[in-house]
Amino acid sequence: MSSTRALLAEEMAAIEWNAEFLGVTRFLMMENAGRAVAHEILRRFKQLPSVAIFAGLGGNGGDGFVTARHLAPRCRIVHVITLGDPSTSLNAPAFQNWEIMTKMRHSINLHIIRDSSELPKIEATVVVDALLGTGVTGKPRAPIIKTLQLMNKMEGFKVAIDIPTGIHPNTGEPTTKEAFRPDLTVTFHRPKLGLRKNKERVGKLIVADIGIPPEAELYVGPGDVIRATQPRPIFTKKGDFGRLLIIGGSSQYIGAPILASMGALRSGVDLVYLAAPPQVITAATSHSPDLIPVTLQSDKLVNDDLSPIEEALSNVQAVLIGPGIGDHHETLDTVGKLLSIANRMKKPIVIDADALRVVSRVMKIGSNTIITPHAGEFRRIRGINVAKPLLQRAQQVRDLAKTLKCIVLLKGPVDITSTPTETRLNWTGHPTMSVGGTGDVLAGLVAGFRAQGINSFLSACAGAFVNGAAGLMAYREKGPGAIAFDLGEYIPRVLADPMASPIAYTFRIPINE
Repeated sequence: MSSTRALLAEEMAAIEWNAEFLGVTRFLMMENAGRAVAHEILRRFKQLPSVAIFAGLGGNGGDGFVTARHLAPRCRIVHVITLGDPSTSLNAPAFQNWEIMTKMRHSINLHIIRDSSELPKIEATVVVDALLGTGVTGKPRAPIIKTLQLMNKMEGFKVAIDIPTGIHPNTGEPTTKEAFRPDLTVTFHRPKLGLRKNKERVGKLIVADIGIPPEAELYVGPGDVIRATQPRPIFTKKGDFGRLLIIGGSSQYIGAPILASMGALRSGVDLVYLAAPPQVITAATSHSPDLIPVTLQSDKLVNDDLSPIEEALSNVQAVLIGPGIGDHHETLDTVGKLLSIANRMKKPIVIDADALRVVSRVMKIGSNTIITPHAGEFRRIRGINVAKPLLQRAQQVRDLAKTLKCIVLLKGPVDITSTPTETRLNWTGHPTMSVGGTGDVLAGLVAGFRAQGINSFLSACAGAFVNGAAGLMAYREKGPGAIAFDLGEYIPRVLADPMASPIAYTFRIPINE
């Protein structure tokens, strides 16, 4: 276990997806989890006459099945009581372990319960809760409530797998008065936040290693994208998934804000406003009628544009400033004023491209802001070249995040995203993405996620993964002629199935030296 920081349930779910993406299968993690629970039980009982394992039909139940298999050689009687028919409801690894267990007819007594009236009257030295895991946060339903009542009344030593059923994994609050009351809780990889917040309802807490590699947390993966892409309820209406304002463009750079807008729209944000000069608006709206134009007064951003932009800011959840905005002195002066206005309005901000020229190495921008420099822009802000060894470069990015008190996303062969305390590496992408415009698409993606209410750090991490995976897909299908505009075709594919994303670990990038 690499750290003792407690995790939210959704963070743990993302880590498990990332581990699977790295090749550590769910079946293997389930095997390690069940074996760890059995080990902790056997440590406490030299003789184990009987065990009763109450299992649900999700991954937690699968952990219980593995526990039963490992206890069977050392226990006279193993009862496994499942709530529902496992042959129709289990996920793949849990079903595989169920099938193994059904063949163990001499060592395991199976009880399939479809109604609480069918709960068996049994006694056991150890009672194991494998009903619901950290993926369930609502109040348990029948027959779980009746089952919990029975389990709590039993006299045996009580063990919870991962988290006691009926305890919220994030808050630690009971979701039912019948919540399981264990003597021992065996959780996996890291403690869950709810276990830390309600220690008296946990019993003794053991954190067991289940083989998740450190890279599942260090590397951005599909789990982070899954966290950033929320399901849409049936009664979702326009605006529920965010409004974003993009400020950019100039007479010299017309394409950058269009590419950023495309990236934002592809992120799933509902509405994108584009504040840009007239010639940019004409090109942008002809390309994409989805955009809502906010037309500036001249061929560049100037102070006279502050009033209409401030009005647009009041209608959005986030703002991206910079793509194609240019470096005219009045434009940069206006950018500085806009950043102050956005901060006063408490709007999340993404700063990209020439807008980064207003960022000073002595500023304190704030945790609600993401900056997205490439190596040259990083040098301009920080005053040093980025290091070649990856870990040294990552430390430089974290140092800048500490100085600015914000999120820094350094674009490169391996993207590095950092807060003042946490750093992630993204390995998706391809060298052909050095063509102009891919950074604009990335900025739009990041800002689009942020406008949907995703936290700044996750928005930056997920945006980097999606942008790089889409770029690698474009290269594989279109060859070295792939351009930034092509990414719009592949972003939806990545979002639809992040686990199918391509990833390149073959780059010869020095890690330590």
